[in-house]
Amino acid sequence: MHHVKPIIVKFIIYSILTTFVLLFYGFSISFLLILSALLALVTYFIGDLLVLPLKGNWFATLTDGVTVFLGILIWIVPSYGFYFSTLGGALFIAFLVAVCEWFIHIYIIGRLNREDREPIYD
Repeated sequence: MHHVKPIIVKFIIYSILTTFVLLFYGFSISFLLILSALLALVTYFIGDLLVLPLKGNWFATLTDGVTVFLGILIWIVPSYGFYFSTLGGALFIAFLVAVCEWFIHIYIIGRLNREDREPIYD
């Protein structure tokens, strides 16, 4: 159950960012929400559960940014085409996601450190 809160936070951030940027390309909101949900799940399992404990916050943030960039391109290019504007939009979203992921990882690291401590009142 402790995995649900970070995934929901990621989904909210991703849906706001993708909708804000990619709605101007003519995509429907449902298309962008599905993209956001898939990106949130993939980046949580790859970046937060696998890379963050092994390599730390910098590398996990970079991994999440690259994963979002590639995920957006893979999701959008077949339906919209490969143009410089789609590349720029995907890069802009990936940069904003990486900035947000830095703070999400700090929250996750702090939460894990709190769970490892023994209660003082025992």
